[in-house]
Amino acid sequence: MTAKLIGNKIKEYFSEIGMSQMDAAKVLDVQQAAVSNQLNGRPFGKNSAAKWNKAFGFRINWLLTGEGPMFDTNAAQAREYDLEDHPELNHDDYIPVIPARLFRAPDINIYEYVMSSSSVEKLPPVPHFQKHELFATCPGDAMAPRLCRGYLLALRRISRETTIINGEIYVVDTKSQGMFLRRLVDNGESLTFIAENQQYFPDFELPYSDVINIFRVVGVLIPNL
Repeated sequence: MTAKLIGNKIKEYFSEIGMSQMDAAKVLDVQQAAVSNQLNGRPFGKNSAAKWNKAFGFRINWLLTGEGPMFDTNAAQAREYDLEDHPELNHDDYIPVIPARLFRAPDINIYEYVMSSSSVEKLPPVPHFQKHELFATCPGDAMAPRLCRGYLLALRRISRETTIINGEIYVVDTKSQGMFLRRLVDNGESLTFIAENQQYFPDFELPYSDVINIFRVVGVLIPNL
């Protein structure tokens, strides 16, 4: 993959999570022009790749070569995070957590239910992740060992017009079977759901007509217990 294509992939990802070049520059502590140069085809060096890996979780080898998965499988996206240590935040800024009991509830618009509920648990937003609207606790072992049971997922709802990045991880709210955490492949009229744990969770396909909401996993949080 060329440096230009790598930059385009990062642009698409930033667009989905609502991160501007200025936001990225602040996270990286660089000038916006430096971010623009990388996104528009300047090849990553080892130092810049390491910095972007630490800030956003992109794999260093992917940034350098375009080969392999786009994201780290562990530390860069699974950041330790103290959910209690945020006294500066007003509770109105906190983000709802999807109740675990709703993960297998069919034919419920989870987004509308949670956003309108006054009784669901709420947690403080994470500064590293832009515009995440919901949290969900990883419900099982389908995506282990990358995403383990109990990890907190930071989610951002995407529109039906947004391009699915094939092979990336999403949470999908369906009419027939509730919610699934899986890698997705867009087949046009349907989606293929792919688990990390292939031994126990085979691939399956559902039509777009069965989909209520799709959420991009913009970050993975490991609470300090």
